[in-house]
Amino acid sequence: MPLFESRTELPAKPDQVFDFIVRPANLQAIAPPEIQMVFVDPPEVIELGSKLVCRVVAYGQVQELAYEIVEFVPDQRRFREQAVGGPLPKWIHDYQVETAENDLTVLLNKIEFEPPGGLLGYLVTKEKILDHLDDGFAYRRSAIQKHFS
Repeated sequence: MPLFESRTELPAKPDQVFDFIVRPANLQAIAPPEIQMVFVDPPEVIELGSKLVCRVVAYGQVQELAYEIVEFVPDQRRFREQAVGGPLPKWIHDYQVETAENDLTVLLNKIEFEPPGGLLGYLVTKEKILDHLDDGFAYRRSAIQKHFS
């Protein structure tokens, strides 16, 4: 199964970073503008069992994606969202906030996914999804670094 990983170093306390990423409004704010991400009736702060529905523009089409928070461990500053609706058969996104050297905090994102099958699979390949994630997380990394600088 394909795997994408992103690492972002931030000049902030781990609890500040975790508090930032558990708020869907903040995740929407750091999303690349071209995907036009909008959460539909999100909770203010996620918790175990939270359901998140968002609309994004991907590959020229508006997609509705649905996720559930299936793990939430605030004392370890980590959580997992899993797709429960959307074009990909499998999507598991792990968020982890860790303490680093030099008073920095590291935000780790790990995404396991399965590309779609059928005709859509010829257009939305593993490589295209990985390229899209590379671009999107480069933007997110820059946006969250600006927020905490």
